[in-house]
Amino acid sequence: MTENAPVVITTKQARQQINHLGRSLIIYIVLFSLLQASGRLTELYASDALENVDTDMVTLVASIVFILFVTLIPFTISAKKLKLDIKDYLKDPRLRIDRTIALICIGIGLSLVVTSISTLFYFFFHTESISYDWLGSFNTAENITKNILYFVFFVILEPLCDEYIFRGLIQRQLGHYGRYFGVIASAVLYAISRTNLVDALPAFVVGWYLSLITLRYHSIRPGIKVHLALSLFLWIVEIIPGNMIWLITIFIVLIYIFAGLFIFQKRVDTGMVRYGATEGKLWKILLTSPTIIACIVLFVLNIMFSLV
Repeated sequence: MTENAPVVITTKQARQQINHLGRSLIIYIVLFSLLQASGRLTELYASDALENVDTDMVTLVASIVFILFVTLIPFTISAKKLKLDIKDYLKDPRLRIDRTIALICIGIGLSLVVTSISTLFYFFFHTESISYDWLGSFNTAENITKNILYFVFFVILEPLCDEYIFRGLIQRQLGHYGRYFGVIASAVLYAISRTNLVDALPAFVVGWYLSLITLRYHSIRPGIKVHLALSLFLWIVEIIPGNMIWLITIFIVLIYIFAGLFIFQKRVDTGMVRYGATEGKLWKILLTSPTIIACIVLFVLNIMFSLV
């Protein structure tokens, strides 16, 4: 038997492997669900008691602590138990600058299209949107601190940690059962880790795209660059003054033009492996694993809570 020969495992062993990551994913979902729930409950029932506490500051600090904790402890432990060494997934594929720009433009364009569609949930399901009146305002020391914390979490830590978790670990492990199954399944799990439908749909589509990039280049580094660029773009959109929104409009038009040109010129390879994408047995194993069932239940509860 050669060193790279496939290892045959049983259905029970596959579920056990999935559950290692599933337990960490439960912690991920629970922590951020509690954080969001505590913010809403505080606003509804304890706003007077905590009037001297900057709840936004507390939420931002907690978000940073939570995502670092989940990444560095539960998921790292899961990776060790599964013997998932992602060092080779951290190698730089050394893409040309035009190809990197192509991946970024397509990613941003795809995110904008799907996000505009998902916002319909605001009208049909009365899902509450989160907004910060201090975002982009640097007139006080507190606002400056909150903007810095928001930037650190949303633009830097979340893309880095999510790529490590969902593409570096989850996609790679599920990809052992089927390469394209790993792409779709990791995107599904990425979507159900969100706390409402408005975020879940873009998360699935963008997660699918980032997983394709990871599969194509056998590295999470291109996906990290795309994710960082996307988060940076969304942050700029949020903080830009209203009288300069025309700049964003022009930039979005340019992104769509460049994305279309790159696709037309085939700067991005779309010939991806499809093996295992619709393998019923694999999906049955995934969706009947106890920890994944728990994640789905938490996702449904989060949706119901967001609609209240």
